[in-house]
Amino acid sequence: METHFTGKPDIVMGKSLLCRIKTQFTVYARLLRWINLLMILLIVLIIRYGFFLPLYMAIGLASPLSHTIYFLVVLSIVLITAAGYIVNDIYDQKIDRLNKPTRLVIGQAVSVSRGWILYVALNIFGLISGGIAALQIEQPMLLWLFVLSFGLLWYYSAYLKRKPFWGNFLVSFLSALVIITPWLFEFYALLLKPDEWIAFYRFYPHVNYIILSLSIFAFISTLIREIIKDAEDMEGDQTYECQTLPIILGWKTTHRILQALIALMMILLAMAQYWLRSHHYNLAFYWYFTVQFLSIRLLTVLPADVNKNQLHRCSSLAKITMLAGILGILALIPPLFST
Repeated sequence: METHFTGKPDIVMGKSLLCRIKTQFTVYARLLRWINLLMILLIVLIIRYGFFLPLYMAIGLASPLSHTIYFLVVLSIVLITAAGYIVNDIYDQKIDRLNKPTRLVIGQAVSVSRGWILYVALNIFGLISGGIAALQIEQPMLLWLFVLSFGLLWYYSAYLKRKPFWGNFLVSFLSALVIITPWLFEFYALLLKPDEWIAFYRFYPHVNYIILSLSIFAFISTLIREIIKDAEDMEGDQTYECQTLPIILGWKTTHRILQALIALMMILLAMAQYWLRSHHYNLAFYWYFTVQFLSIRLLTVLPADVNKNQLHRCSSLAKITMLAGILGILALIPPLFST
């Protein structure tokens, strides 16, 4: 008697396996804040491939920093940042059950022990990558940038996040450090090649000004977003007696602080635009009107009263504003060539 196999059980098992893989991928993507990581990746790649490499090509220089070394720098930044998101969720389990119950990962889809293992592994690989990159350009002290980031992200999640202002300040500082770190590696790699450094030197003041300005912009725009996020999470934070700025000062005072910070950002943008115009960076000058418009929009949509949905939209708009500001670096190269 012949037995016929339809193959349906294998097909069902295959589909089931694919579903499990898809589910796990979605869970870990949410845990690691894949959109934020993608944004960070985009920023550091723009700084390298949209700014420094075109500048080197225009001067007639080969890049002093190899693609491999820069890849290690980028990998270190991304891995340590991802680890920071994990440890943040580990310490915030109880609060997140109130603030974002439908998006909770640690303690539900991913166990706490597995979260800690992944956190340690990402930090180890991140520090190794950063250490190798630093040693390759003979600047082992640059490893401390990554050690500092790792330590501060843990300290923020464990202690500072529930304190007024300082937690927001620290996250904003780390956002600025994402802009500064690639420039430090480019700078020290240039110093290893005296001839290239001499050829590059006349561009040095402008590059310094641009990187510093972008870092300040990243700092302020992140500070605005972090305060908005604290206001969005007030309900859960109050339940667990967190001392964030909106809880300590109330929403009305926090609203005024946010208005002042947005106004400050717009004033600094206007000053940067004046510098851009006076140095013939016309494309960048006009681009930053887009950023000004987004800033005005953010200023006008801040709710008069605490509204979780509206605050979430404001947080997203603040993120878009920061990304738009960083993208302006792509418009800076042509005038720089003729400086």
